[in-house]
Formats: sequence, structure tokens, C-alpha cells
Amino acid sequence: MKEIVLDGYRFIECYEHPRILVSIKGQKNFCNLSAIEKEALLRKEFNIASYTDFTQVHGTNIFGLDNTELECDGFISSVAGYAYGIKTADCLPIIFWNQHQELSGLHCGWRGVARGIIDKLMTSERGQSLEYAFFGPSIGKKFFEVKDDLIEEFKLNSMDISAFIEQRDTKKFFDMRAYCHDKITGYGIKILELKDSCSFQNEKVFFSWRRDKEKSLRNICLAWF
Repeated sequence: MKEIVLDGYRFIECYEHPRILVSIKGQKNFCNLSAIEKEALLRKEFNIASYTDFTQVHGTNIFGLDNTELECDGFISSVAGYAYGIKTADCLPIIFWNQHQELSGLHCGWRGVARGIIDKLMTSERGQSLEYAFFGPSIGKKFFEVKDDLIEEFKLNSMDISAFIEQRDTKKFFDMRAYCHDKITGYGIKILELKDSCSFQNEKVFFSWRRDKEKSLRNICLAWF
């Protein structure tokens, strides 16, 4: 993994096949570009055919699986040259793929995970063929303080997260990254992870909603074959 700069925009280049980039903080921020401008930059640098990102709503709709609307929290595609972006600012972006160029991505906020977005993808006909996953930047357990409403949401969906909750005095902290890792490896997926990936702790590199509130912009995890 290495940092690259494209027209003044900073990225971490994470993987080559599929190509996976994570946009990071800089004097110019990729997330501020329109979808058309993002596509133009990626087309110039990588000769992609198209770029799409989504209106993410912390739900379970997956573009290309059961939904063709752009209000969704994931995608799946097998078209070479079509690039997609998952926007986060503490939530976990996950990119999946296999050797046959099936490519998928999920925006894993706690609500979407509690409502089953990972299981929905993994148990679908197309999702069952996926072999690898990449975990982008997300908030680490040390900083992810949670309330009982989060724990109850998981319980309502028959998910036990007690092994991933740490009690510190009167406060509770959730290791959602480890929970997602455990869930996905249970489907036989091999996982690659971004080094120094805590969005909250790495202030010079990543945006974080919990740290910066309304001032926070978005990290974008980009992927294509």
C-alpha cells in the first residue's frame, strides 16, 4: 500500500486487481468533487468507463442485487471498467471480489450491519461466489462509545455482539470492525486490511464524524476491475 497524488488529490493505493483506492485528507479533497468530476479524474488517470457513488441511508439495499436506485448502501457488479465508491466517516467500507471479476462493496454502519446487510450479500446467489474482502478505514473500538439502543438493535435481529462490547466504568465500546471480520470470515472469505485504519485516531489522514461532527467530510473507498 502506498500514497499516490492525482491532480492534487491524495489517495492510498491499496490493491491492484481489483484496483482499490481510499481517498484521504489533503488541501484538495476528492469527496468534494461531483460524481461527474470524480469520473473525469478517474477516466483520465485510469481509463475507467464510468464512476458511480450512492446516496447512503444506513439501510440494506444493494445496487445490482435487488435494487437499481442510487439510494442504497452497497453494490455488486461484474462489468470491467465500472468504478464504484463507498463513502464513510467512521463506518466501515468493505470491498469484496472473486477471481471471475465479480465486485461488490458495502457501507457498513452499525444500523446496516444490525439489519443484516452483510448476511444479505453473503447469502445471495452472486454473493456466495465472493472470495476476498478488503476493509477500509473505520472507527476503532477505543473510540466507538455506544449506547443501549445499538445493542438492542442487534438483539432485535438475533445478533449477539456481547463478545465485542468492552465495558469501561459506566461506558460501553463496540469493536464493530472485529465483529464484521468475525462474521465475514465465517462465510469463508479471506480478508485484507488497511494498516493504521482507525478513522478517529488518524486525524491527519482520515475524516471522522465522531471526532469532527458537522465539519467532517468523507473518505471514499473506490474499486473497479
